[in-house]
Amino acid sequence: MVHVLRRTGQALRPGGVLVSIQPHRSKRLSISITARSQRVPVAALVNPPFERYLSAAEASLRRVVLDRWFTLIGRTSYDYRTRLANLSELDRYLDLLSPRPRFPPGGRRRLNVLWASRLPGARIQVTESMVLIALRVTSTAHNARR
Repeated sequence: MVHVLRRTGQALRPGGVLVSIQPHRSKRLSISITARSQRVPVAALVNPPFERYLSAAEASLRRVVLDRWFTLIGRTSYDYRTRLANLSELDRYLDLLSPRPRFPPGGRRRLNVLWASRLPGARIQVTESMVLIALRVTSTAHNARR
């Protein structure tokens, strides 16, 4: 990934900005049931294989900053919430994620029980916590073009 980041730095204009959007390291994808002004947490999903990919991405970003290809402008966290109408929509939503996260032991059963006893108008809320990292390309990247 370091190679791709360096090539991107070469393609950007001087002073150009690269924005990396990645999952939050400590906040897991979580499932809740919402109705009216209530929110009932169900489970935080587990995705062990993804930790390896996230670690590699973070290491690559650190590397290009240390090598002075980019300078760190800023970093911020953001929670993205999606509300789904039923369990089948949730399954379709989770199928789109790669690798697919899984429920912890007892998590799916808890969801089914809570969903069966839901209030009218209840929705399933999926919360994904993201980290946005902004990097500015430096002159090192442009000098490498020559």
